[in-house]
Amino acid sequence: MNKWKELFVAAIISTICLYFAFYKVNLNSLLNTLKSANYLLVLGCISLFVLSMIIRSFRWRMILSSSYTISLRFLFESIMIGYFINSILPFRLGEFGRAYALSMKSPVGTFEAFGSIILERLIELICLLFILIIALNFQSADQILDGNQIIFLSLLFIFLVIVLLNSTFRKRIISFFETKSKKSSTRLSSIYYKLSEVLKGFSLFDRKKNKSDILSMSFLLWFIYYLITILGINAIGLNLTHLEALFLLIFSSIAFSLPSAPGGIGPYHAATVFIVSNIFMYDNNQALALAILLHAIAYVPEVLIGLFYFYKYSISYQDLKKVKIEKKV
Repeated sequence: MNKWKELFVAAIISTICLYFAFYKVNLNSLLNTLKSANYLLVLGCISLFVLSMIIRSFRWRMILSSSYTISLRFLFESIMIGYFINSILPFRLGEFGRAYALSMKSPVGTFEAFGSIILERLIELICLLFILIIALNFQSADQILDGNQIIFLSLLFIFLVIVLLNSTFRKRIISFFETKSKKSSTRLSSIYYKLSEVLKGFSLFDRKKNKSDILSMSFLLWFIYYLITILGINAIGLNLTHLEALFLLIFSSIAFSLPSAPGGIGPYHAATVFIVSNIFMYDNNQALALAILLHAIAYVPEVLIGLFYFYKYSISYQDLKKVKIEKKV
């Protein structure tokens, strides 16, 4: 799909989602809820979010080749630059910006840096599916998904784990997608090609001796995001259970990955409002206030800290357009 068509579709999705999020919301009640929020807890959430970026930097250093000695500071700065770019620019350019920023300050090429980012996302997806499947085994979870959906998610989780740990099986799947890519129509060919490239990202995991440490760091990150969700809920004054907070985190995170305007604006808010008001049956105004607050907890530090490093590295939009994912010799 043409880049500008993608942007148009993303803008339409965000607009529809924002309409749904603000539908039936009383603006005065919304503002009063936000004014009465406990901003000491919000400050704690922001501190936890910055901590999660530091932990993400540690994990990234684990994922990257052990032959490199990379400063944790450079990794942190590159991550914040990537998140900043994703917050203000379309097309997920932040992933390229993150790889490019690291290549400027280290011996790691954009090829390996970008591959490690793909692997990072895939590991996070596996951890998220594992947490979701465990949570769905609670009896009160039957209002979220039915039995068939739970079985599908379980099979998807098993498939991804096998792909991650079994390189022989993975190579067969990649070969299948590459063959289909050559024989299919243009649109299907592009889909098969992207799937094969994503699966190739798992190959970096094969050479790692610290697999358990990488997975532990990933679960720790989700735990911190869960704490942020709990504190955000308390800051607004809602009485969601711990299990409801966990489901909110999981499904709002999935919604955040959908095509949208920069910063995930729209889908995240709509998903949060839908889950809190339509499934857990809380007030719409409080639900939207929670969505705005939780989004801001991540968005504000991403923009402020990321902007500082973005200018420090003197990166321009033209630099991002010229980024080539290649190995360093």
